[in-house]
Amino acid sequence: MAPKDWLARYGCTALIVVSFAFIGAIVAWPLLHPLWAPQVTIAQFAPGGSR
Repeated sequence: MAPKDWLARYGCTALIVVSFAFIGAIVAWPLLHPLWAPQVTIAQFAPGGSR
């Protein structure tokens, strides 16, 4: 297989995989954001932080 054909085939496959990953990240962001960003601040974890 010529390098041009190899680049065309795997480049197209990589583009499809990246586009699915990008769309998946956009869909998953609203669902996973509350898990990654809790509403508790660092000061509340510190000793004597919330008095």
